[in-house]
Amino acid sequence: MTGWIRRLAPSTVTALSEVPAATRTALRDGPEEADSFRAAHDGLPALGQIEVGPPTHVVSSARSTLRVVAWNVARLRHLPATADLLVREAADVCVLTEIDKGMARTGNTHRTAELSATIGQHFAYAAEFVELDLGTEGERAAHAGAVNALGFHGNAVLSRCALQRPVLFRLEAEGKWFGRGLGEPRVSGRIAIGGQVTLDGVAVTVVGLHLESHSDPAHRAGQAARLLELIAQYDPVAPVLLGGDFNTSTRSGGERMEGLPEDLVRRCVVVPHEPLFTVMAAHGFDCEACNLPLVPTLRFADPAAEAGRGWFPGKIDWIFTLGLVASDPAVIPAIGPDGAILSDHDAVAVTVTLPRD
Repeated sequence: MTGWIRRLAPSTVTALSEVPAATRTALRDGPEEADSFRAAHDGLPALGQIEVGPPTHVVSSARSTLRVVAWNVARLRHLPATADLLVREAADVCVLTEIDKGMARTGNTHRTAELSATIGQHFAYAAEFVELDLGTEGERAAHAGAVNALGFHGNAVLSRCALQRPVLFRLEAEGKWFGRGLGEPRVSGRIAIGGQVTLDGVAVTVVGLHLESHSDPAHRAGQAARLLELIAQYDPVAPVLLGGDFNTSTRSGGERMEGLPEDLVRRCVVVPHEPLFTVMAAHGFDCEACNLPLVPTLRFADPAAEAGRGWFPGKIDWIFTLGLVASDPAVIPAIGPDGAILSDHDAVAVTVTLPRD
């Protein structure tokens, strides 16, 4: 199973291989030890596949700038408003995390394909997890009696430009979510997904990632280092844009803060507390030009209630670039026109060009 995180997964399909409902139920109700997880992980072809959607509206690849949006869209529950935001931001490339396919909590629909059709962009989608139940405790209560049609939850890249060489990077296979220990039984682990678009005739690698939330700074740094190794295998010379949910809480997963002033500052001044920034810099990646300093990206529908539980807004979503010139970074509030909260993450965006001699 360690091979899953030591090699690229470039296999593309028109639809991920289905995992029968009986198989998902058996995995949910069966043994939770490591051997069971390994057998499940290695036995599901969907975990090595990338689903690609038809590029029916893709425009010419002859471009000199790219506007890229990275966003954890939290199941993509609010699809029309999410699509409107991406169109309003004039996103050429969208790297999105936490998207359902065939989950009862989002109507058993294919959210990525629907978004792709709505905004007219090609997509590549991969399952981060095969969900074995209806979701979190709250989601299980809200959808009691429903059945997941497919049980996929994953990440996607969408592009108005031709998306070449789609690739899946599996960042870990530790089985943290297998069983009910974290309250949401799943098979597999965190991933990144990417591909290449052409900028002024040069192939640029774009990757969206999702680092583990139930981890600590050292573990996140390890996942980042593994991803950079895999990107170098994929294309060692192309410029790179890497964005997504880095979960840079500066703490270990589940560890609450006390609400002291230094804790609140730490949530937005995360670089000294997260060694992944050192890892990225050592590989030549820049984040200063790509991100607004001190602006949090974690959004709460009820900030006062979350503060009472020890949760505070923080800066956990980032964009990094290598071999590109970044400008116009933004944090885009995840709020719909009716005031609805679209996600518990705000979107981040940046414009990139190639360096000029």
